[in-house]
Amino acid sequence: MEKVVVVGIDISKDAIHACLKESVGDAGSRIRGTRKFLNSYIGFTELLYWVSQRSREASSVCYVMEATGSYYENLAYFLYENRLKVSVVLANNIKYYAKSQNLKTKTDKVDASLIADFGLSQKPALWQPMSSGYRQLRDLCRERICLKQARSRAKCQLDAMHHSHDKLACILHIKEEQIALYEKLLLEIEEEIQEKVASDAELSRKVAQIQEVKGLGLLTILTVLCETNGFLLFGNIRQVVSYAGLDVKMSESGHYKGRTRISKQGNTRIRSCLYMPALSAVRSNEPIKNLHLRICERNPHARKKALLQPCENSYVNRHPLSGKGNKSLPASIYT
Repeated sequence: MEKVVVVGIDISKDAIHACLKESVGDAGSRIRGTRKFLNSYIGFTELLYWVSQRSREASSVCYVMEATGSYYENLAYFLYENRLKVSVVLANNIKYYAKSQNLKTKTDKVDASLIADFGLSQKPALWQPMSSGYRQLRDLCRERICLKQARSRAKCQLDAMHHSHDKLACILHIKEEQIALYEKLLLEIEEEIQEKVASDAELSRKVAQIQEVKGLGLLTILTVLCETNGFLLFGNIRQVVSYAGLDVKMSESGHYKGRTRISKQGNTRIRSCLYMPALSAVRSNEPIKNLHLRICERNPHARKKALLQPCENSYVNRHPLSGKGNKSLPASIYT
């Protein structure tokens, strides 16, 4: 019988807690060792040596870890570059798996063991890193969003200061300089984004095709493409919609009929950047405009809800560029 080994890894800023488990057929799993390592290159090499000493007879070794902020990235890329199997799992999946196992204790060591169990029983998909170009553009787009939010806060603060009594002129000047700095940085980061797009012929082609759709600007398109890695990791449209948190969440039991809403359990940056394109599509795209009117007729008191289908259409209409088709969810689920 083939012996499968899974290394469950719980990662924090400074440390890595690893638990190595092997499958033992119908009997379940057996712990072969647990150990703590530094979250650094030295710790990574020590982890590889420690695992190799305990998995010599294994037919397959897979490293499973949580997507803990950005702390997991260096280890994931290190393992991938060494041609090892890596799975990165959402923290929510581990959380609900722990509940299903009725696990009440929470420590780093217990979490590593739990992640190893999850890897053995659920067999998560292998992790694929984002391409270098998309990753750089994603970081630039995210920083641009942060700068826009900071500028909006500063403008609101300045407006409040202008309406306050006897505010010092130096404070107003500081706030105005702060806003000017944000605007300068936004211009610089947008120029950097445009330069990177122009240097990539394939990406420029994709962007040009999508820009034929009315209401979709360059930065909106890039945000969606970068956050989804060009849609390369999705097998169907439903996965794409779920990733953005636009999938429908229903609440019904017996005679109880709860409200139907989107789950919002997904990428918030995608949802936020799609709102204005959805408004534009409702005005300028005739099929989407008619669809929006039909949904509003059925839901006269929930006009904002009617924007969900245009929002989804603006999102999934980018998906054909990855060669996966262009099938959208039925509009009836939003009504």
